Amino acid sequence: MLLSVIVYTTTALLLFFLANNYSKRDNVLCLSSGKHLSMGSGEMVLSFIIFCIVAGARYDVGVDYLSYLDIYLNKNFFYRDFEPGFILVTQYFQSIGAHYFFYFAFWAFLQIFFIYKSCEDEKYLLPFLALFIMLGPFFLDWMNGIRQCAVCCFFVFSIRYIEQKRILPFIIGILLSTTIHKSAFILIPFFLLSFRPIVLKNKWVNLIVILICVILGSSPTWIGITSNAPEILKFLGYDVYADSYDRIMDLETFRQTVWGPSRISLFAIDIIVILHYPMMREYYKNSRKIDILFFIFFLGCCLYNLFVNTSHIYLRLIQYFTIFKLPLTAYALFYLKKTHKIAWFMILCFLSFTYIYFVIYKSVAMPTEVLQKNLYKFFFMI
Repeated sequence: MLLSVIVYTTTALLLFFLANNYSKRDNVLCLSSGKHLSMGSGEMVLSFIIFCIVAGARYDVGVDYLSYLDIYLNKNFFYRDFEPGFILVTQYFQSIGAHYFFYFAFWAFLQIFFIYKSCEDEKYLLPFLALFIMLGPFFLDWMNGIRQCAVCCFFVFSIRYIEQKRILPFIIGILLSTTIHKSAFILIPFFLLSFRPIVLKNKWVNLIVILICVILGSSPTWIGITSNAPEILKFLGYDVYADSYDRIMDLETFRQTVWGPSRISLFAIDIIVILHYPMMREYYKNSRKIDILFFIFFLGCCLYNLFVNTSHIYLRLIQYFTIFKLPLTAYALFYLKKTHKIAWFMILCFLSFTYIYFVIYKSVAMPTEVLQKNLYKFFFMI
């Protein structure tokens, strides 16, 4: 427990101070010369190195970690139909005899690089992103579904192409992402947002929709409409889940996900973001980008609450949308700070930056095999 607290907290603070210094230096440079610092600056390089060391040096952190380790050490590609891009990367690291530390560090680099790169023009968000990545749910999510989460992070980055109406780079990027995880195919239709972003300005309507999704999701008897789910899951690259779909659904449909501290805090973050979104639009000068980000974030909120009591196989797909909680929370924190809404700012900070400690406590208090994978362990200590 103590090691987890030290590693997650120390990493969060280091990333925060580096990002904060980088943001301040960029602001000074912009005011004096109109130029911006590149992502290759010292603070960013050191941030990437620190994050990659923490991710690469872990052992059995993330439910899927041991499966990836087995693939890497024993070249077990053939029990699943893996995507060619993933195989190519894995075989390259195997061919040069790299320790698995470097293999996992590489995937972690892709994840944080694309998230940081997505805020290249809004560097003031980076300090909040850094804290929320490590102290919110994202680090543990990324260390679990490694391939899909790398694609999720790229999707966040690719919103710039939608904002700029550069449809071809967006589609090419998503198609390349399918070589890492097939499920990226479902992201292609989002290019339509280039033509007409969907602006959800009425916060009360948004809150009512979320409430309806929570009510429906509390007892999802409608799940029977997904009778073709196994075929869809296979197409999207979730072969393991598709092959055991009936068994999984028999065990997990209608399960009750309790409203514990972790779920309440994440839900409360969603509500705060939704409440302040109309003001945030005005503060960020009716940004086309924030409208696109909020629409996908809101879609993720709705789908998560609809499917939370079904099965984790649905929640895996929904990760493509729930990851947008990360940039939207950073936008909200910066807005609340700059507009001196101190009470809301402190509440959102508390909710965003204490999540990991609830998870650590739960993992120690209820030491199940799955929860134990939230606790940090160094590979050289095993």
